[in-house]
Amino acid sequence: MYEAFFGFREPPFSLTPDPRFLWLSDTHQEGLATLVYGITRHKGFLLLTGEVGTGKTTLLRAALAQIPPDTDTALVLNTVGLTPMDLLKLIAAEFGIEGTLESTADYVIALNRMLLERLRMGRNTVLIIDEAQNLDMETLEEVRLLSNLETDTSKLMQIVLTGQPELLRMLSSPALRQLRQRIAVEHHMQPLTQDEIHPYLAHRMAVAGANFDDVFEPGVEAPFFQFSGGCPRLISLLADRVLLSAYAKGLKPIGADFVETKAKDMESIRQASLPASGGPGGGGG
Repeated sequence: MYEAFFGFREPPFSLTPDPRFLWLSDTHQEGLATLVYGITRHKGFLLLTGEVGTGKTTLLRAALAQIPPDTDTALVLNTVGLTPMDLLKLIAAEFGIEGTLESTADYVIALNRMLLERLRMGRNTVLIIDEAQNLDMETLEEVRLLSNLETDTSKLMQIVLTGQPELLRMLSSPALRQLRQRIAVEHHMQPLTQDEIHPYLAHRMAVAGANFDDVFEPGVEAPFFQFSGGCPRLISLLADRVLLSAYAKGLKPIGADFVETKAKDMESIRQASLPASGGPGGGGG
């Protein structure tokens, strides 16, 4: 609704994980480099964690766009309530494995055969399990067993686990110590600093076709940071509401007081995004 009023070609603060809108803060740059390095160097197990909305999904998509084209990927998204057999079935479906498979052993044998064939063809294979904190201990142990699929010199499959901080706590359990020891590369996403609010907003607005200085007055960064705690998704949520409200009032450029007022109106949304620890939740996944 407000795009034409502010000069945007498209919505600048959509919550879809479009890599074009990814602004690389220090934590995003390190995370991107970590993922690309781990996948291309066949490191086996990779771990990416962060609060809800800190940009894990967007970062992962950006990493997949940078890896060589000889890489095959499978993505498991719906992890809630998965049993070990459920997980194997989803992985087989993602990789296009067909045939009569009834037992866990059947699936593992078929997966191993497929991976060996892809290795023979010179292809790298990556399995991504999103929101892995939803898996129970037994299913996570099945993931570890999949990492045993290897030759004398190479891992047959790179496994990327992404999840919220609860996943780190789960992996610290003695029952999962063997899995924890196998994670070769990992990165934990941090929220943005207040100094990073301006470039984050400016980048997304530039991608959408408008100039930050034509839309916002100096000083709006502080209320954005106070509301979001540096969480990209909360920053984008607030920015979208601010732009819509300013459009309705015919207001531009937008000042800090206006942003602060709208942030107070959205306090219930911010509270709902807080993690159990009490810090701001994240966004921009």
